[in-house]
Amino acid sequence: KSSFEGGLSSRRTTWTWVESAVVSGSAQGLFAQQTPRSRDRAAAAAGGGSSFARTQNGNWAGGGGARRTPRAGDDDVQLTVCVTDPDCEHEGAVVEIGRGHLGAVPGGRGILPANPGGSSDLPSDLTQLTHLHEPAVVDCLRRRYGQSGWKMYTSSGPILIAINPCRDVPGLYDENAMRMYWRRGERLANGAAPSSAGGIDGILDDEAAPPPHVFGVADSAYRGMMRGLDFSRDNQEEEKKEEISDIVANQSVLVSGESGAGKTVTTKFIMQYLAALSKKVDLDHAKESEKSSIEQRVLQSNAILEAFGNARTLRNDNSSRFGKFIELRFSDRGRLVGASIDTYLLEKARIVGHTCGERTYHIFYEVLAKGSLPAADRKKFFVNNSVAADFAVTTSDRGKNKSKLLHNAYEDHAKMFEELKTAMNTMGFGRPEQMEIFQAICGLLHLSNLTLQGAFVEMNDGEECRLNKNNSSLEPALRLLGVSYEALNAAVTTVQFKAVGELVKKNLTASQAVRAVQALIKGAYDAIFSLLVDRINSCIVGSSSDEAVEEGAFIGLLDIFGFESFETNSFEQLCINYCNESLQQQFNRFVFKLEQQEYKREGIKWDMIEFEDNQDILDLIERRHGGILTILDEQCKLGMRCNDRTFVSAVYNKCMASSGRFDATQKQKSQGKFSINHYAGIVEYDTTGFMEKNRDEIPMETSDLFFNSTCLFIQDVALVISMKMNGNQKENKRLERQSSISRVSVGGQFSSQLQKLRRRIDETHPHYVRCLKPNDQLQPGRFDPNIVVDQLRCGGILEAIRVSRAGFPHRYTFNHFASRFGLLSSALGTSQPKQQRPPRRVGKLNLEGARGGTPAKRKVAAPRKPRTDTKKSCELLVKVIARWILAEREKEKNKEAEAEPEMAQPDSLSPRSFWKSQSPQKSQRNNPPLHKPLDTSEAGIQFGATKVFLLQDTFDTIERLRGQVLAAGATKINSLVRTYLARRRYLTILRSYREAMNRRGRGTNPALHLVETKSEDHSVLRQQQHVNVNLELFESKSSFERANSFTTSEDPREFEWVSIGHGRFVKKESSVKEFNPDYVDL
Repeated sequence: KSSFEGGLSSRRTTWTWVESAVVSGSAQGLFAQQTPRSRDRAAAAAGGGSSFARTQNGNWAGGGGARRTPRAGDDDVQLTVCVTDPDCEHEGAVVEIGRGHLGAVPGGRGILPANPGGSSDLPSDLTQLTHLHEPAVVDCLRRRYGQSGWKMYTSSGPILIAINPCRDVPGLYDENAMRMYWRRGERLANGAAPSSAGGIDGILDDEAAPPPHVFGVADSAYRGMMRGLDFSRDNQEEEKKEEISDIVANQSVLVSGESGAGKTVTTKFIMQYLAALSKKVDLDHAKESEKSSIEQRVLQSNAILEAFGNARTLRNDNSSRFGKFIELRFSDRGRLVGASIDTYLLEKARIVGHTCGERTYHIFYEVLAKGSLPAADRKKFFVNNSVAADFAVTTSDRGKNKSKLLHNAYEDHAKMFEELKTAMNTMGFGRPEQMEIFQAICGLLHLSNLTLQGAFVEMNDGEECRLNKNNSSLEPALRLLGVSYEALNAAVTTVQFKAVGELVKKNLTASQAVRAVQALIKGAYDAIFSLLVDRINSCIVGSSSDEAVEEGAFIGLLDIFGFESFETNSFEQLCINYCNESLQQQFNRFVFKLEQQEYKREGIKWDMIEFEDNQDILDLIERRHGGILTILDEQCKLGMRCNDRTFVSAVYNKCMASSGRFDATQKQKSQGKFSINHYAGIVEYDTTGFMEKNRDEIPMETSDLFFNSTCLFIQDVALVISMKMNGNQKENKRLERQSSISRVSVGGQFSSQLQKLRRRIDETHPHYVRCLKPNDQLQPGRFDPNIVVDQLRCGGILEAIRVSRAGFPHRYTFNHFASRFGLLSSALGTSQPKQQRPPRRVGKLNLEGARGGTPAKRKVAAPRKPRTDTKKSCELLVKVIARWILAEREKEKNKEAEAEPEMAQPDSLSPRSFWKSQSPQKSQRNNPPLHKPLDTSEAGIQFGATKVFLLQDTFDTIERLRGQVLAAGATKINSLVRTYLARRRYLTILRSYREAMNRRGRGTNPALHLVETKSEDHSVLRQQQHVNVNLELFESKSSFERANSFTTSEDPREFEWVSIGHGRFVKKESSVKEFNPDYVDL
């Protein structure tokens, strides 16, 4: 259900995919009988060339506002369809399709086949669609979204597609839902067969596989981490590092999507599942206090980050205005032992200004909400009767509210503030520390009013200015921040710099002083946010002294801003889209490029798939000489001589000719704008404010001002500001600087952080979650196909589906494959028989040694380890497994064939047909050859040059078989141990009985007898004393009472088991034999 726009002259035509049914004709002939002349004619009618290679039978209808019936024109009508789509205004229209329509749609194909089946046959994995194309994918998502909340998740190979339901779905994220997925993971680890997903009505059947879910992704990451840890323990000394480079224990989950798609909530549920799984796994290993703190602290950190880092935008009521990478560290046994959080690019411009319909960060509204703070604290913070409209930072700019949201959530700020205080208490924030943080936030509220209520007054010369002492917010700001009027006035109205070795002081104009106050607010809030992140990390870091912790692994969760394109895009949008381009390249490398290069290098049968690489976009933005960010840094270093106009001129000169992704029309050049053709579409950027935002000017006097504050928390804020001004180096606050304006490049800092993030992700095995929003208004139950298809195109999901259908998601080195699945060779009954060696000649010395004599001294050579060719043994193992898989599939086919009813034979056959059916050559043609060469690719296994590649179904099959073999071995060991323990206990009881008999002078009782258990060949399997013993009563008595507690049968009898055939036995009475204690056994 996507739309295409095109047109001729001033007329605009809209093309829409609709569902239809074939009335007459065949689409196969529509494409199969095409001639070069007809293809050229169709291309001329479309105004350009089109690709018909993959066009098949399909459904098509044209739009334009009115109901109409297109005709084929000069071409012969090949197909007639009737529109059956209930969501289309053309429902019921009959459309005649000819070859001329093939190239009439902008974008190529106008007829595509629909997938068979109704809503009940919708696959949970898009790779299972019979016909895979864009309309089929969107239609499947639309149908699943309309069925129930549990169907909001759909998998597409390695990607989980999560459509935001925009409402609370009962039972979707509770403990019962968690239990389904961790039981599923445990069953698969123990050898259970992976069954298909079954229907859900709140609860799943134990035999049915759970549907796609974010809990399933979290469980898959956890199980992959444990497999990697098991492999590293087993092969720590045997294999080389380059051989196990593809087998990593560290995992990462990358959650992406547009604002409002549900990335933050999805990340929160992944953390919740992993924390719950950590409590379940190895629960006894942790202390009770530790057990109740690590998991809870990790979960409660979200509330603090959301309060200080999330805000309302035009697209989302709880939009994360920063990126974060959460690293959850686990021990080698799978227990959560700590975590750390890294943040990226906090949107500081939102602190001092936001458009109409948006809000600044939640914390400002929470401290002002009625009932959030006690009356005494509100009076202390000078916000007793204040509301959001009383402060500049919480008042939006004038203009039209363009938000389409319903604002159903995040309105109860008092409740959100209580959740924040609960989280701070869990994290270990004391009440004095909390009050200092809230005091600083209220101080910034009052500080923002100094610049917007006539606080600056120009002097006679028009240069020097000062703060207005009559402002009502001045005194609260000074007291809350703990600074003096003179220090604050000097910090925001003057600037100091060195000139010819001397320190020069210059007064700022009113406009410059306004920007200085805004820079002071932004720098202080950014420092507060950094302090909170450091404080959270110190609470959740855990203990690293344990050796098991050092040998563990981590699961990283990336929640970062999605691709953004607004009416006005500035420096923040360039950085955000640059980040998304980099992550998209990482996604392409994982799903497309590295996959295909690996298959080609290993010699795997593989059809190469072309995909679009965005490396040229990254070069345009980050290239060392000539990139946009590099040019911006060079302009910022030149100082006051450069501005936004000089920057954009340099960009035009260096980027117009070097990159085809960059464009700027004459109109855009006159306005200081340019366009970049990103992977998700063309975005226009306005360079106004680029220089100022990249420099992020923080006056030197700011840190000096806060260092002299009477509030300890404000002094910590000054320390963070000073460290950022000096390149994050711990230098003295009195360090002499060349200028009071810091030269820290925001773009350069963000680029280095992004490169570091990419390296961390490349060292892990990634899992992908693509979050989609069903509509711009975030209304529940409404599915807008145009909005969804744009997000699918931005995420590259269709190309990923194509690769996943033919790819091999699991691969092992030869040593790893043999060590993990080598036990299947003997379990499948195909182990090679041992070579029979000739009998050893045993001499006199050996005989004497065997009889207990002293053998002659001779040198005995140590046994040599057999030399094994790992590749050859692994190849034999692959063939064994492949033969078993093919045999199992053949058995299933035979069972299905036997279950099907025999086809009815016609009443009469012609003589020719009769003798042809009786021909022996026919049976020989139908039967496969007896010595057909084995093709392991038919079983989903391919043997490469250095690795073994497995399809997903094949991997699930052999993992299930391995689990069954291990479970059977564990059961056997358990039975032997229990047998041994029971035998020891029985012999102890028997020994106590005999000692009791001897003490009573009875000796061996001839009346005791044995019951022999015999096998079919009459060999004695077991002999048991026929004694009536009450074990519970026996263990509760003393030694003397035990001796008198045994009673023998008055009429001793002995039975033997006699076979009657078919594996059945009956008892037969036999004569009493004398008791012999040497034959007593369990």
